[in-house]
Amino acid sequence: MKISASNKGANNMSQYTWPENIDLTVKNKVGIGTDTPENELEVIGDISATNLTVSSELHVLGKLLGAAQDTSGTALRICCGKTPEGSTNWQVYNSTPKGLYVDVDTSACGFKSTPIYIANLHGDSANFKTTGGSSPYNRTAKGFRIYVIRTDSLDLTPDFANHNDQKWHIQWIAIGN
Repeated sequence: MKISASNKGANNMSQYTWPENIDLTVKNKVGIGTDTPENELEVIGDISATNLTVSSELHVLGKLLGAAQDTSGTALRICCGKTPEGSTNWQVYNSTPKGLYVDVDTSACGFKSTPIYIANLHGDSANFKTTGGSSPYNRTAKGFRIYVIRTDSLDLTPDFANHNDQKWHIQWIAIGN
């Protein structure tokens, strides 16, 4: 096994070589790319591995690309969110009966093309009397629109949807590139 290390803050490079039959055991913390590791092993930079086995939990911070793939094997990004409970920006949709719509902004996900959107209307009351809350329209890389009407033919208003008894909001997940 050959281990190379460099300290970018200094003008030196150290190289260590061990025979293949010797294991390396390190006590305390090891930092690669950092002089002050906070974990047992902390790597600042890219990691390449032929095979990685995780025996307990894997926690990923930041953006993760490649956790999902489409049927052709292309890596996909997964992003999710929701509109504010009790203060979603519902707009009146002039239908018969009057319905509501909301434009959901997903631009923070950074998709380059229109992803697959899975959406649903959530709330604390009366959302079971609606239709449309799981059908994204006007889909783009930066968002989509949801239309909602009541199945009992009563008109909807933004005040009704945002009222503390209802707190209607859209929860969504997007999968794409």
